Amino acid sequence: MKNTARFSYLLIGIIFPILVGALHTFCHFTDLITINVQDLLNNTIPILGEEKLLYNAWGLMSFMMGVSFIIIGLLNLGIFQRMDKTDYPPVTALLAMMLYLAAVIYAGSQFQAFPQLYGSIFGIILTTIALGLTLVGRNK
Repeated sequence: MKNTARFSYLLIGIIFPILVGALHTFCHFTDLITINVQDLLNNTIPILGEEKLLYNAWGLMSFMMGVSFIIIGLLNLGIFQRMDKTDYPPVTALLAMMLYLAAVIYAGSQFQAFPQLYGSIFGIILTTIALGLTLVGRNK
């Protein structure tokens, strides 16, 4: 039980966020900052009362999303490295990942981003398993 919970935490808390963040950031710098995309997003939108170039607002969010995934994975890696080999994953970290994945489920369904939707559903299932195993294992 403990090894399954730890492995699930390793996957959903460290490997998947770093992988998704690295792929997203790679895609951002190879495909999404091209002249064609800049031309397509060459309109302005009001943000906090100021007109901002749509490309700049979108580009900032795109870049920060990829980097944020990587940072989430690195923070979870720090938690994982501090865990004793006999420890279950921290409940607060698992709950935080569930909250994060719930937000991704919302975003995936709201904005018709089906890979994110299905990936986050898979992630929340793994997290729920890890949480259940952790709670049962700690109570023994």
